[in-house]
Amino acid sequence: MKNLLITGALGGLGKPVTQYFSENGFQIFGTTSPNKGASDSQNIKYYPVNLFDELATEKFISDLRKETESLQAAILLVGGFAMNNLYNATVADYEEMFKLNFFTAINVIRPVHKWMTETGGGHLFIIGARPVFEGNSAHLLPYTISKSMLLQLTHSLNESSITDHVFTSLLVPGTIDTPANRKQMPQADFTKWTQSKEISNQIKEVLEGHNLSSRVPVVKFY
Repeated sequence: MKNLLITGALGGLGKPVTQYFSENGFQIFGTTSPNKGASDSQNIKYYPVNLFDELATEKFISDLRKETESLQAAILLVGGFAMNNLYNATVADYEEMFKLNFFTAINVIRPVHKWMTETGGGHLFIIGARPVFEGNSAHLLPYTISKSMLLQLTHSLNESSITDHVFTSLLVPGTIDTPANRKQMPQADFTKWTQSKEISNQIKEVLEGHNLSSRVPVVKFY
């Protein structure tokens, strides 16, 4: 059974992704926010962790290493979105987006990458954003900049992937079909949105290694 770490396992995207991999026979170690909990199931274990806290996250990964020998992949789904342009965004708005989208990722990646390097390798999956590649970011500037940091992080991590055997993929969806997004945009055409199963299928394909061409640094779903 392959071991997966999934952050934000109870979120709008995290919940269906976690369920998908559970149903496909993976062992899931899922993080939740500190004030949320869930009952463990046969192959899903939940851990309340404050991923903003560097030391708390490092301790969680250290404790997880004592619980399981290795991780095949980490799927990082914690993040946030906000509309702000150059003139109304404050420094606090930038800080909030950086914390949600970059710091929650790097706090996990640093100890997990080291763990994977020491145990034969693995795969990291990060969620990117379409405006980073297509523009149209003026009205969501802090968000887009925080996601562009993840793009650079992906490339930087992959510079050593040949030797450390840890590969990183940035998954770039369009609008993701989640209950929260449907509530915010009830008039939208949901058929054009990215489905969680599309993302899950792509990750599973990479992990099973059936198609080496799927092992690419940036995967777009739009």
